[in-house]
Amino acid sequence: MISDGTRWNALKASNYQAAALREEYDLLSKQRIRFAPMKFFPAIVATCLLTSLVSAPAAEPSKENEREQQQLLALAKEVQGQQAMIADNQTKIDAKLATIAEALRQARIYSTRGR
Repeated sequence: MISDGTRWNALKASNYQAAALREEYDLLSKQRIRFAPMKFFPAIVATCLLTSLVSAPAAEPSKENEREQQQLLALAKEVQGQQAMIADNQTKIDAKLATIAEALRQARIYSTRGR
């Protein structure tokens, strides 16, 4: 069988490319797996930080903070009591104003009759 040079070269080139790819694949697959040292240090730092955050004892509220909260609650209750007293006083004032207005209305009515 006689072949022209182009066909032989094309087959030869494709076989060469396949062989090159196979060799490259073999090099990549047989290479030992290395851990990237640039990723190793941040991983250690992150692990140490997380460990220290988890193992650190929770901050206890100080006695002064508790005392301030109790004082604040006492003040809030006192203010609520004062607001209730103010509301009661306002209703009493409104009732007295209504009686005074009614008395004035009746006085005007009686004053006009007397003339």
